[in-house]
Amino acid sequence: MMRSAALLLLALGAAPSLASDAAQLERGRYITHDVAMCVQCHTPRDASGALIEDQEFMGAAFPVAPPGFMPQADWCVSTPRIAGLPGFTDDEAVEFFMNGARLGRHQPKWPMPPFHMNRADAEAVVAYLRSLPESRRRQ
Repeated sequence: MMRSAALLLLALGAAPSLASDAAQLERGRYITHDVAMCVQCHTPRDASGALIEDQEFMGAAFPVAPPGFMPQADWCVSTPRIAGLPGFTDDEAVEFFMNGARLGRHQPKWPMPPFHMNRADAEAVVAYLRSLPESRRRQ
């Protein structure tokens, strides 16, 4: 859908900044859904295991138990809501996606991977997650 919006903006002769904003949001959507797959852990699932689309990135119980060799305290049992990126400044969020940790803080619990995105990808992910509503309808 975002790709269609970008094409529509270009076809209507919209300002280049609007088209580039739409392109950046689409890039962020692509990374979070198809590359880094953030949506798989940060979105609740229904009884059949399917992602609940209207609750994307609203946080969820982590669907996998820790491996036997890892203390449960080191494992993520509940993923945080990342829609809107509450609690992060833009700089903190970009730093997190570029260096795998928040400014001056430790890496999140396993199995969250320590991402090492380039700046453009990190900024696209931040722009996309910021564009999402911070609250959604609960079923």
